Amino acid sequence: MRISIVLALIIAFACQAQNKSSKKTENASELAAQPTQAVQSESKPSADELVVKVEPCNEAVCLQLRNHDPSNKSFEIFMVNNEPVAGFQCDLPGVGISDANGGLLKENGFEASNSASRVLAFSMQGKIIPVGTGILTEISYSESTDEVCMTEIIFAGIGGTKLSNDIPECLKLN
Repeated sequence: MRISIVLALIIAFACQAQNKSSKKTENASELAAQPTQAVQSESKPSADELVVKVEPCNEAVCLQLRNHDPSNKSFEIFMVNNEPVAGFQCDLPGVGISDANGGLLKENGFEASNSASRVLAFSMQGKIIPVGTGILTEISYSESTDEVCMTEIIFAGIGGTKLSNDIPECLKLN
């Protein structure tokens, strides 16, 4: 029931965002029609730079679990989205989520909440994450396990439409 209420809120706020950003949606649709290309680097990166190979995305949303930091017990959810995102939810069973923070969620004014196994995020102001690529959020966890996998993934688009997504490979934590 709680999930139904949250999804209803996402839909309501997404409808508001649709009216406010119809011009943005037209631009986003034009960008979504362009093929996603791999990011390549011709020079060697410094220790502070991160080289990311982005595979072509054939869904509305494509995901990667990456950049595990065992000392901080954290990893990132990386996203390529070919359509604007108004909200998302996923389960990460077995790791004991302690926080979901930063990335595109924070940059775009989304509120993120979590339980030990679920992350839920949307904007109370009806904002969206525009078409693009980047770190969706960083997950901090408290329990040790061999790997983490994303399950029960739901992405909402403008107007509350369900967006298609891939299922990322599991991330080895040990």
